[in-house]
Amino acid sequence: MFVGREKELRIIDRFLSYNHGALLVYGLRRVGKTTLIEKAVKDSKRPNIYFECLKADEKTNVSLFVDLLKTQIGFVDAEFDSFYSVFNELDKQYPGYVVVIDEYSLLKQYYFQSKKSGYGEKADELDSEFQKIIDGCTKNINLIMSGSSIHIMKQLTEHNSPLYGRFMFEIPLMQFNYLDSRKMLPNLNNKDLISFYSVFAGSPFVLERVNDKKSLKDNICELILDEMGQLRFHLKNNVISELENDSDLHEILDVIKNGSKKYNEIEAKAHITTSGLLDKRLNKLIELDIIKAKYPIGKEGDKKKKYYEIKDNLLKFYYAYVFRQDNRIKLLTPSRYYDLYIQPSINQFISRCFENVVRDYFTIAISKGMYEDIIDIGSYFTSNSEFDCVLKKKNNKYSIFEVKYFEKPLSVVKQKEEIEQVKAIKGLEIGEIGFVCSSGFEGKLSGVTYLDLKDILFSN
Repeated sequence: MFVGREKELRIIDRFLSYNHGALLVYGLRRVGKTTLIEKAVKDSKRPNIYFECLKADEKTNVSLFVDLLKTQIGFVDAEFDSFYSVFNELDKQYPGYVVVIDEYSLLKQYYFQSKKSGYGEKADELDSEFQKIIDGCTKNINLIMSGSSIHIMKQLTEHNSPLYGRFMFEIPLMQFNYLDSRKMLPNLNNKDLISFYSVFAGSPFVLERVNDKKSLKDNICELILDEMGQLRFHLKNNVISELENDSDLHEILDVIKNGSKKYNEIEAKAHITTSGLLDKRLNKLIELDIIKAKYPIGKEGDKKKKYYEIKDNLLKFYYAYVFRQDNRIKLLTPSRYYDLYIQPSINQFISRCFENVVRDYFTIAISKGMYEDIIDIGSYFTSNSEFDCVLKKKNNKYSIFEVKYFEKPLSVVKQKEEIEQVKAIKGLEIGEIGFVCSSGFEGKLSGVTYLDLKDILFSN
């Protein structure tokens, strides 16, 4: 089932309308790159060739590419020693074709990871070769390049890359936000959507395997806790496999889990004491697009205030509840393990994710023209308090929204307590105080802004 991606489809459609040039698409594995490209090319009704690179040398990949071309379009029966020589022929003999080179990053990884002399330089030479292809062999065809290694694919767009400025358009493909996720989980009510999204996030591959007619517990037990669960298998083979040879990375993620951790907290708990090593490990996790570095609003660039979060909700859940628990889950059975070790704290886990949903709500609302005076969105910390959603306005005043995932409506007493904490903030000029609660409000106070799930989900 194909849903969403309207913006990305428009970009590819515009690109294909030029009948020449190159486009770059990159994103994590299973985020839907291939499905998006296939949908766009099919809708264009253009003749096309799709080739997925292997983690092997150029000679092997060129040979397989030529075999595919011979089979599908009757390509010339000749020997080719490079991608350039193949594209030179394609551009001359097959005008109007769309050629997709998928998983280009795997081809480069082969050379990066090989211990053979000169292979590191060969990876750079590949980029130069594709520069020549784009410059000279895409006059009559469209080339779409894609890959799953965020670090490698982003490097193609950097100023020192031979491919810098060669792509007409670049599409960094992200997971669905909570609104697009709803299109794949139509049977959930508003509150259940938040809980499911907080655990499973927005990968189309993941959401296709979620059964929205079953409970959250049943889905977690069947897909994640069961040793043969599809999403447990997916995590281990498509995400965690990238980290297998580096135990430090697991230690860092185990420390961060479902929270926001500062450098000194990670350093103390992960026991990485070698000078400079923690910085390298954090940077690697950022390059892999697994964590993100953030700053409290108004403190951008202040390294002492920087903190780190795991980006994907499903991976957060794995490290919070599943990592290193295989034997215990197997002993207790998934259902019993859930009751004992997940159920008591699952609402707290969802609450942390709900804060990100609310910040995303304001981002989406701004794009809809609903909040024209907001110029920044984030969170804020004091020495003993954390404020969930902070909006900076054009007048340099700040709106503070406290976000609650509760089973019952937010009481007036609790609201007053939170308001006093907000009023005690020093260093921010507060212009508005608001609340977002998953179960509504016991009562509403004058001068306070309230948002419920219908507001967050833009529903009537």
